[in-house]
Amino acid sequence: MKRLLNIFISFFAIIVFLPLMIALCVFIWVSTKENPIYTSTRVGKNWKKFKLYKFRTMNKGADKILLDLESMNSYVRVDDTEKAGEGKRYFLSNDLLYADNYKVREGIFLSEAQKCFAGTFIKIENDPRITKIGRFLRRTSFDELPQLFNILKGDMAIVGNRPLSVKEAELLTTDEEGIRFKASAGLTGLWQVDPRKDDMPPEERIRLDNEYAEKESLAFDVILIFKTVKRVIFGTNV
Repeated sequence: MKRLLNIFISFFAIIVFLPLMIALCVFIWVSTKENPIYTSTRVGKNWKKFKLYKFRTMNKGADKILLDLESMNSYVRVDDTEKAGEGKRYFLSNDLLYADNYKVREGIFLSEAQKCFAGTFIKIENDPRITKIGRFLRRTSFDELPQLFNILKGDMAIVGNRPLSVKEAELLTTDEEGIRFKASAGLTGLWQVDPRKDDMPPEERIRLDNEYAEKESLAFDVILIFKTVKRVIFGTNV
């Protein structure tokens, strides 16, 4: 029943939004001279990988400079930044970084810092990689419209847990963290409609994903669809 509902909704929505999607494709191409459709490998239900479609909102090569922006990640926890050495003074000498009470090779320090960052989801406020049209698309959630084709194909559902990047998925290795992958990958879900979404720590997001995986049902999906529509209408981030 859920699959039939998703086919019906996605097919109907594609017909309704097709003129808008065509217009956005043209506008993105004119303003950026890049392919308006961005594809990314994501991990969905049962750790299945698929190509996720979105309207391009970032400059070309944005993925390659992500590591340079790690210090801006909103999901980095205080204990993570302390482990990574934030707030300490380092100076470099012959590939060694010297702190007040110990020394470490630069490569090892950067590797450990990356591990600390990698243990969280990725969210960057005022991301400099986002284009002007991209900010509009994200504010209105129009950048997600191409995922209607993912839903029609069966990669995703209207409601579920957001599909993660391969990097994020590979770091969720415990039994408790893996519960979220029992549920469908979704366009919207329990986390997206939570009022605390913008300031939610990664542990709470995983808890909500697990909660959805355990409660997943057609009735619960309908409730979350109505909550999503309400948030979009009233202009809150979803």
